[in-house]
Amino acid sequence: MSLKKTRKEAAYPPSLPPPRWPERPEERRWPSPTPMPIVPAEDIGRVLKQILDRLNAIEKRLERIEKLLVGKQPTP
Repeated sequence: MSLKKTRKEAAYPPSLPPPRWPERPEERRWPSPTPMPIVPAEDIGRVLKQILDRLNAIEKRLERIEKLLVGKQPTP
């Protein structure tokens, strides 16, 4: 029986442990979130108004582009 066992062991290579990801150094991890600075409400309102104004300008440009493209499409 020991002869059969040694032949079986010789037929199969020893099992290897599954590959592991290398350990990451502490510096490579995501930084912890930083708290938002305290900003007065007036400044937040002003920034939001600027964002809305820019979005409205973009929307108007897109509408003009859409009208130009619709006008250039051949009618079947």
